[in-house]
Amino acid sequence: GTTDMSSQCAAIDSATALSCLGQTVLMELGWDDDPESVWRCLHVLGVVLPKEGIYEHGHFVVVNALAPEAFPYEIFWAHIRTLQRVCQWIDVQPRATA
Repeated sequence: GTTDMSSQCAAIDSATALSCLGQTVLMELGWDDDPESVWRCLHVLGVVLPKEGIYEHGHFVVVNALAPEAFPYEIFWAHIRTLQRVCQWIDVQPRATA
């Protein structure tokens, strides 16, 4: 049987998308022609909401959280399999212990 890609995608609506604005999120991304997922830790800089009859492909404008100097790019909601907000940015710098 064929796998319906939409069944693997997170259901992202405008409210969910807007709640991610300015947040650091962990996204699992997948594409129709590739069964393997990729994971990305991203800062959500912008949200483009779908507008019926004009532009129906909602997406995020993101920057790599691990390389914030990188150029922002788009992640389309249709490619997101899972989306988790990172509650607190974890500082992995070693600390001097007293």
